[in-house]
Amino acid sequence: MKRNYKYILAFIILAAGFVGFRSFQQAENKEASILERSELILNNYHYSPRELNDEFSKAVFEDYIKDLDPSKRYFLQKDIDTLAQYKTDIDDEIKYAKLYFFDKSYKIIRQRQDQAMSYIDELLDKPFDFEKDEILQTKFEKIPYARTDEELKDRWRKYLKLNTLSRLYDKIKAEHKKKEKDSTYKEKSLSVLEKEAREATRKSMKNTKVLFKDMEKDDYFALFMNAITNQYDPHTNYFSPQVKESFDTSMAGSFEGIGARLQKEGDYVKIIEIIAGGPAWKDGKLKVGDIIQKVGQGDEEPVDIMGMRLSKVVKLIKGKKGTVVKLIVKRVDGSIETIPITRDRVELEETFAKSLLINRDKKKFGYIYLPKFYINFNKRNSRSAATDIKKELEKLKDEKVAGIVLDLRNNGGGSLSTVIDIAGYFIKKGPVVQVRDRDGEVDVLKDGDKNIVFDKPLVVLVNELSASASEILAAALQDYNRAVIIGSPTYGKGTVQNIVELTRVPGKDFGDLGALKWTTKKFFRINGGSTQRKGVVPDIIIPDQYEYLKIREKDEKTALPWDRIEPANYSEYGIQNKESIIKTEQERIDTMKLFKNIRKKAKWLAQNREDDIIYLKKDKYIADLKRIEEIGKKFDSLTKYNSDLDIKSLKEDLLSKQNDTVFASKRKKWIDQLKKDPYLDEAVKVLSKISK
Repeated sequence: MKRNYKYILAFIILAAGFVGFRSFQQAENKEASILERSELILNNYHYSPRELNDEFSKAVFEDYIKDLDPSKRYFLQKDIDTLAQYKTDIDDEIKYAKLYFFDKSYKIIRQRQDQAMSYIDELLDKPFDFEKDEILQTKFEKIPYARTDEELKDRWRKYLKLNTLSRLYDKIKAEHKKKEKDSTYKEKSLSVLEKEAREATRKSMKNTKVLFKDMEKDDYFALFMNAITNQYDPHTNYFSPQVKESFDTSMAGSFEGIGARLQKEGDYVKIIEIIAGGPAWKDGKLKVGDIIQKVGQGDEEPVDIMGMRLSKVVKLIKGKKGTVVKLIVKRVDGSIETIPITRDRVELEETFAKSLLINRDKKKFGYIYLPKFYINFNKRNSRSAATDIKKELEKLKDEKVAGIVLDLRNNGGGSLSTVIDIAGYFIKKGPVVQVRDRDGEVDVLKDGDKNIVFDKPLVVLVNELSASASEILAAALQDYNRAVIIGSPTYGKGTVQNIVELTRVPGKDFGDLGALKWTTKKFFRINGGSTQRKGVVPDIIIPDQYEYLKIREKDEKTALPWDRIEPANYSEYGIQNKESIIKTEQERIDTMKLFKNIRKKAKWLAQNREDDIIYLKKDKYIADLKRIEEIGKKFDSLTKYNSDLDIKSLKEDLLSKQNDTVFASKRKKWIDQLKKDPYLDEAVKVLSKISK
């Protein structure tokens, strides 16, 4: 993938000199420069380029307006009418790097947000009438934009009323529970509870005000850019500089800083989590709940962060390994303290592969959880999904396991190169995936290592959120007949993306322009079929509570189509009695009450999403909630499942972490969750049968 990335980047730079010259002379500011460079890449290098015409323009307009005001609580109809003048001009503005539509929309939405925020305190100053019979429509496409300020204000009244009613209901229930526990307890009156609920809503809305205050023009421009890029396909995106940094961190699974998660708290920033193993955790002085007031670099004078945007505070605190950051914090008890912390590499352990031992039927099995296919492209020889999986496999081999469950559920993908390596651990050399470019050229990506790291039985767990790289691995192991795939049909993302920092594309210097991720190729299984839209259909299908919800690739309006190419040249492995085992296990699962109830719940969830009316009269609201709660109780048994799985940590892990109380606590919680996981239970049952 890195080779391909550099290859395409070289062509972009060449293209800039030929087709981009006219466009690059148009950029008048940072936003225009981002637009022109992105248009050059998308027009010349996207797998399925779009024609910039009036239909394209209308689609961008509709999506951007919806993103700006999804609940129709800001724009008036006259604003939409004003902006609609640009509805068929956006394509021309893209071609000539002009931003008349964006600038106009930004000005209007900021004015409307300020106007809406001015309503809040006034509307929350007096009690709501919860005896008034009215409703709130939650399918916003069914309602028109407000025509007057009064109508818009009334929408905010209903929205705030719902927020308050929800809190009021929770408070009423809490009072009843107190009374049940203590018969002498005097319940608060409805008027007192209503006032408390209103004040809680006011406090919540203050956070919304802070959010709007923190948002800058760049944030809105990113929305506009993504309304453009998403017309090509759902995975072509613009990353602002801040989002690009977060993306890099998520792919690498690590960063240099102090190891603390932050949250905006009024004008300051609050510590909400100390990351285990990080510098702040090792130092022990910084505590959850501390409010950061100032940030200093080494011996420099600390900077007051009052009112500062959260992303800017994060940037001040992050820094190179070995440097010192000085935090002036206000403790929970009100005291002020200065805490110097030496920055270091922070590993986000929850993003890395990990393994366990499972005992069943007098046999020992391995379990590996892989949350994503991570890699650090900027640091050679650093840990990756491939290197970590190999270590886990070696550890499990030392434990002499009879087979392994590889859990790819909720794994959204990541680095393609790590997929090739991981697939190679289970097969002799051969093709793993095929990729086709926009010109129809097909490249077969192969594992060239003859060695097999693990040659015993394998079961792969997947679900509807297993996507992209997860689907490539599952599909390859299925096509080779090397593993039994269990779970629900996967997401269906069969496309390849590349990323380029837009400052690498020639043009005027406007500082950091962020990055563009765009679709360059399409994945195909070694059997010739694409994973696009269809995903991977498991050998054994287990019902999932989300199976009827529209959350897969095929539900995206701009998703690329499914197709197929010629199969690659490969030879299948063999799993003894596989077909009869699959047939027997599928029949057993289909008759299990647990999974029948899961399917019923899935259908109910899909139907419930179509319920677009919320009652704002107290009695009707409570009656409707109780109706939903009663239906929900029918599925309570789904959360009470307990398997007889004997799950333990590997001895090597316990020895290396024997003095780490945080590790012990997290590991126990994880094991307890897995014991209640019916899908893992079924995977181990199948593994036990194919390992005989």
